[in-house]
Amino acid sequence: MNPSVNPLIIDQSFEFVIMLFAGMTIMLFHDIYIRIRSRLKSGKTMAFIQDILFWLFAAILTSSFLYYCSYGRLSIHALIAFGAGAILWKKFICGTIS
Repeated sequence: MNPSVNPLIIDQSFEFVIMLFAGMTIMLFHDIYIRIRSRLKSGKTMAFIQDILFWLFAAILTSSFLYYCSYGRLSIHALIAFGAGAILWKKFICGTIS
């Protein structure tokens, strides 16, 4: 007898992994953005505009990850995976690169 895995579990695992990488990707771009911004030393108004543009870019990128893995459905495990990816990036990878 060959036990099969429920397709729902496979879909949710796929979504979890994709959103984990989405959180890590956003944090990678955030670290790059912070380094560029610290070298430019722009004024408060320009920094505000740059922040808005960055977070718009991050929202579009996150939406495309979410659309790829679950056709745009937002779920609790997708949010947890995204947050876990961001935390994993900050805790383990961010310090080793700089």
